Amino acid sequence: MTDAVLHPTSRVDDAWEAAYKDSLVLPAWEQTRYLLDAIGARFTMAALGLQDARTVRRWRDDRVAPREHDVAGRLVILYRVTRSIADVYTPAVATAFLRSANPQLEDTSPLMLLRDGDPDDVQKAVLAAARAFLEG
Repeated sequence: MTDAVLHPTSRVDDAWEAAYKDSLVLPAWEQTRYLLDAIGARFTMAALGLQDARTVRRWRDDRVAPREHDVAGRLVILYRVTRSIADVYTPAVATAFLRSANPQLEDTSPLMLLRDGDPDDVQKAVLAAARAFLEG
């Protein structure tokens, strides 16, 4: 069976739209909680460019948002990508997508691109790669 049969376009569209909407309305601490549950502290902090998992756990536990603009931007992108892929497949598939070399990103992993790049500059490429992955 192909992915198109397993995951009809309407399911992909629904997951993509829900992840987008939630990234706009859910507070950062809730997005962080989701990411910690779905992909874990290690991948979350790495994608956000942080050195210590205690930081993301503090956002969740204290219900606060990141102070740095770049980190907040990365959080939203990471949430959208993870949520949409996890909704269509599983959190494990979302984790694999994030850490795997992606041909659409010049064989860089989405996680590394997010970590090292300005979120305003890499957002379009990372989201396009995630959408292409979902559409098969």
